[in-house]
Amino acid sequence: MLAQTHPQKRLYLAARYGGEEFAVILPNTDIVAAQAVAEGIRSRVKALAIPHIKSVVSDCVTLSMGVATISEGQNSPKMLIEAADKALYGAKSGGRDRVAISD
Repeated sequence: MLAQTHPQKRLYLAARYGGEEFAVILPNTDIVAAQAVAEGIRSRVKALAIPHIKSVVSDCVTLSMGVATISEGQNSPKMLIEAADKALYGAKSGGRDRVAISD
């Protein structure tokens, strides 16, 4: 688990959520800023060029990410997780190594 303070004094939390899945919690962050954070994470991991010998998709480790936010009418953690998961699978089916935003 990694907690980091953003330059605007926001606490971001990254934690393992499943086998190969992680969650990054960005309190008080709109969808545009959340997408920018996700793209930054994705591009930094790609730049590391970590070999992924057993992959049939890429020679190096890549990230597919789903981004979702809670709105006033949608404040259930379960709904947030479902929206992020749906976006994640959209990123994977869209070609991987990308960020997808929930509807």
